[in-house]
Formats: sequence, structure tokens, C-alpha cells
Amino acid sequence: MKQQRSIRSSMKIVIVSDSHGNREILEKIVLQNPSANIFLHVGDSGLCKLEISPYVSVKGNCDYESDFPDKLIIKTPYGNLYMTHGNRLYEINSHTLEKNNAKIFVFGHTHQHLVEKIDDCYIFNPGSVSLPRDGTNGTYLVLDITSDDVSYEFIYL
Repeated sequence: MKQQRSIRSSMKIVIVSDSHGNREILEKIVLQNPSANIFLHVGDSGLCKLEISPYVSVKGNCDYESDFPDKLIIKTPYGNLYMTHGNRLYEINSHTLEKNNAKIFVFGHTHQHLVEKIDDCYIFNPGSVSLPRDGTNGTYLVLDITSDDVSYEFIYL
């Protein structure tokens, strides 16, 4: 008998970026978010896959020796989440998002947190957890996603 797996109706995603070798803060964030379904790192971790676990990561411009991919697409109840570090942000345009059916776009690199909504597409930058450039002590992002909407909260360290 075949079992059917239903798609999760809601999803909690924790997103960090630009930790630049600060493993302690990544571990602290995992402990602070036990109900998260997935942890994402938007690049410049300065760590290898084993060291960064349980985070799923893309490659940043400072991740010289990593074999992380340049981009990832994560399926969510709201639609695809497209994630890239952003050091080649010129490659990202409406065509790229449409081609990948992306409803959520996440990038890092600037070390400044940001949110924008264009039509039904959300654009996020979680900021940096280690070397912020936005007058904070560091930020990361928590998304609560349903099929109808995306709610978000920037967590200030």
C-alpha cells in the first residue's frame, strides 16, 4: 500500500547570514528556536558543511573552500523560496524569480537587514549575525509561512 505524504500546511524557517566563522552564535540560534522546521544560512559562514549543521547553506563570497551551492530553492507552503548570497545580485531579476516560481527571495552579503514586498513576492535580507552594518548588534530572520501568507520577525541579538 502506497503512503501519501501531505505537504506541511505551515512552516517555520530560521534564516541567518554572514556569520564569518562565529559558530557559537549559530548554535545559540538553534537552541533559541526549537520549533523551527529548517535552518538556512545565506552564505559567508566561514564553516564547512559538518561545522554548520543543522543549517542548509549557500556559498558566500568569503566561503572560498566550501562546496555549498550558489543558490537553493526550498519548497514552502506559500511557494518556492529562492536563496542566494547576493554578491552577484545583478543576476537576480524578475525573470529569475519567475523562472524558478519564487514567491520568497532571500539574500545576504550587505550585512543589513531588509524586507520588501512586491506584489505577492517577499524579498528578505536577514542581516548579519556577527558583523552587522546596520547599527544593530546583529540580526536574523524568522519566517512563519502558510499557503496564504508569510509573517516575519527580525530577531535582534
